[in-house]
Amino acid sequence: MTANLQILIGGISLGCVLALLALGFVVVAKSTGVFNLTQGGFVVLGAYLTYTFHQTWELPFALGLLLSVVLVAALAAVIEATIVHRIANTNLFTPILVTFGLLIIIPPVAAGIWGTDQHSMGDPWGLHVLRVGGLTITHRDLAVIISTLVLLSAFGVFFRFSRLGLAMQATALDPEAALAQGVSDRTVHRLSWAIAGALGAFSGTMLATTAGAGLGPGLEQFALLALPVIILGGLESPLGAVLGGLIVGIVQQFAVVRVPDAFGAGFDQVVPYILMLAIMLVRPQGLFGTKKVRRI
Repeated sequence: MTANLQILIGGISLGCVLALLALGFVVVAKSTGVFNLTQGGFVVLGAYLTYTFHQTWELPFALGLLLSVVLVAALAAVIEATIVHRIANTNLFTPILVTFGLLIIIPPVAAGIWGTDQHSMGDPWGLHVLRVGGLTITHRDLAVIISTLVLLSAFGVFFRFSRLGLAMQATALDPEAALAQGVSDRTVHRLSWAIAGALGAFSGTMLATTAGAGLGPGLEQFALLALPVIILGGLESPLGAVLGGLIVGIVQQFAVVRVPDAFGAGFDQVVPYILMLAIMLVRPQGLFGTKKVRRI
């Protein structure tokens, strides 16, 4: 029982990172109708910027993380204003292809700046652990879980009580009606991209602080793990992104430990996609998605 609870805690920590990453996809898709594949690039930039601020410039880790989040959020808003917004109304596939192109461009640019060697974030939480009964919780996992709860609470307050949050919800529900009421679609679109950039930067930094992982090429591929999360929870459901992230994180963590070696090395990496395919066969719109009705 204790061993299973230990695995569960690791799964919740991984699920929190996946949930925040998927939430970035959902916020942009719900507010602008664009499936933003650039999210993987934001993960890379956020991690490397935090590394630079914390390890190279020797700033405190929390300050380095904050600066990274702010800079990537600003960059995301600029990308939306200068590139994506100009082609958003062309057709369904052009914005997706453009964001995919940005995803292809950003990692090599990062490699050109920071190199292709593995970098260490320096383990900002140290080797300290919290012991509860027979369970051992690392400070890193505790920080990820608490940070996720704080961020989700802040988002809840923002979307429920702030004018910008309400404007984003109105735009998501009925863009034309929101525009008629004076809501600026440009402001909403850029804000949604900024939020996605901030979440990507935070997620990338948390990934780079995982014990033994480090920071190096290929970090953007982690963004692909958000796809099963989005399919599971529903493309336009923030609640689905959170619960989907937790489900995928927990399932994958149990797969790492409990799946026999006979299934082959790396089988745990495909488990989220098996779960995604199963959900698509049973409920294509996801657990919390809205079923589309097409009249012929």
